[in-house]
Amino acid sequence: MVIGKETLKLIHLGSFYQVIIHLIKLAKLSQQRKDFKKTEQLLHLAFRSAQDLGHQKAQKYIIDEMANNAYELGDFRKAEKLFKEMMRRIITDGTPPNDNAIIHISAKLACLYGMFKDDLKANEGFKFCISNLKEKLIKGADDFDTKALYCLTLSWYGEYLHSTANNVEALNLFQESLEISKSINGPSHPHSLLQLNNMAAAYSVLNQLDDAANYLKETIRLSKEQLEYTAIDLPYYYINLANIYLTQLNNPSENSSMLIKAASDACTEAFQLAKKAGDKEALMEVEKCRNGLKKHVDE
Repeated sequence: MVIGKETLKLIHLGSFYQVIIHLIKLAKLSQQRKDFKKTEQLLHLAFRSAQDLGHQKAQKYIIDEMANNAYELGDFRKAEKLFKEMMRRIITDGTPPNDNAIIHISAKLACLYGMFKDDLKANEGFKFCISNLKEKLIKGADDFDTKALYCLTLSWYGEYLHSTANNVEALNLFQESLEISKSINGPSHPHSLLQLNNMAAAYSVLNQLDDAANYLKETIRLSKEQLEYTAIDLPYYYINLANIYLTQLNNPSENSSMLIKAASDACTEAFQLAKKAGDKEALMEVEKCRNGLKKHVDE
């Protein structure tokens, strides 16, 4: 990417501090547009400016943004390296190991280790985070940030355990994350809905399909109450529900005609929502769902 002339002009004419702020804003805009390569270059420019200015706080902020951007780019090893550098700087500043900033980075690293199939580091990382956050809450911490971080870490650990087929333990973590999210965010918040969806996925793998369907129905019902925030996920909830019905069709004791209709209705809802949103990925998933449904109808 070639940096625009206006940005170069700012670098030459403006103060370094103003340049840093401007570049970070441009990087944020690029990230929102999912242009992660451009975001990376803008953040590198901002970081060099912060180094020239000797602004340590800005450097740490930018490193964190660079790590998150590398994660979005799929460059997970680079994200790991940047998160470790961020951790080193925070610890050097004298931040205690149970500080929320360190715990948050540790949780992100644990997620990465799970992706790298380094189960020992992933489990140790998640347990370190959960143990420290739980201890804070037991001792009376009542601030939103600590509760939200605990809620998020429980969800991430649950997702990791689900990916390693530890679904019973994952269910417990999703349930606890859900209860905390409902208390601090409300039952219709996207994170609360995510936990319901996660629980449905775990129940599905455990072949408790009625439970899975019921949790997805509840997810859909609550999602409709906050469409301003949940519309992007709603077609996927319908797709998941349709797939549960299709799985139930493999059970000869189930009422096939009712399940076929229910799956068809869910597919139709998902299609209409995905088409309205212009969500190509969701439309592809709907097509897969319809193909699965067609096989059962043709039998």
